Amino acid sequence: MPDALSTQEGAGHSGLSSGRADLLSSQRLLQGRRQLQIEHMGEIYTLRVTSKGKLILTK
Repeated sequence: MPDALSTQEGAGHSGLSSGRADLLSSQRLLQGRRQLQIEHMGEIYTLRVTSKGKLILTK
């Protein structure tokens, strides 16, 4: 079963758009959270929003 972020159902409303590269909004990815963990090639990364609204990705 595909996860919600990989499903493209109406690009204008899903946070994804067509073009050279897919675009995923940080709001959709974070879904109201201040941080989340991402698994990539067996490694865990943390994506967090700073108090000034910037994104930081750390291993």
